[in-house]
Amino acid sequence: MCTSSKQLMGWTLGLIAKEQSGDTNKFISAVLQKGGAEGWVQVELNEIYKTLPNVIWVQREQHIFKNASEKVDFLIKCKDGPSTCVELKVESLFQSADQGRSTMPHTQWRTVGDDVAKLSNDRNDTYRNEPAYVVAIVWSNEAISGMDGWLPHSGLTYEREQFLATAERSQWAVTVYVITVTA
Repeated sequence: MCTSSKQLMGWTLGLIAKEQSGDTNKFISAVLQKGGAEGWVQVELNEIYKTLPNVIWVQREQHIFKNASEKVDFLIKCKDGPSTCVELKVESLFQSADQGRSTMPHTQWRTVGDDVAKLSNDRNDTYRNEPAYVVAIVWSNEAISGMDGWLPHSGLTYEREQFLATAERSQWAVTVYVITVTA
């Protein structure tokens, strides 16, 4: 298999680390803006995934679910192995540009849990047994606490790592979770 949870963790942490320049971090700046950062992180990770050895192609927003209107964030095809399905969740201060200052950090684990359930139960027959992961990136104490309170009791296999980012004259413990999903 050319894509594992440890590799996804390394690539995601690498992205956040490369965005640190002196006292600023592009990732933190993005999550503090209206509209959030998930789209930006998807574009950046897509470019990283395309450069990896043994990767034939990476496609975003692919139909792999029984419900044709639902899409997976990433579908990664390797030369010698199955396709890998990846859902991404990124905590943002503003969950929607239409909302004012709207934080939802204490419930971040619920949206991650929804993606776990979707990958576990709703993939179509073609992708049902392919490796699948949810990558969650959170940075607020509330979201980290919520994820750390939920995951150990969820029965899921996961990796957890932190990167200390500096931005806006503050430090942020950006925490990345890579959750392995089984059908």
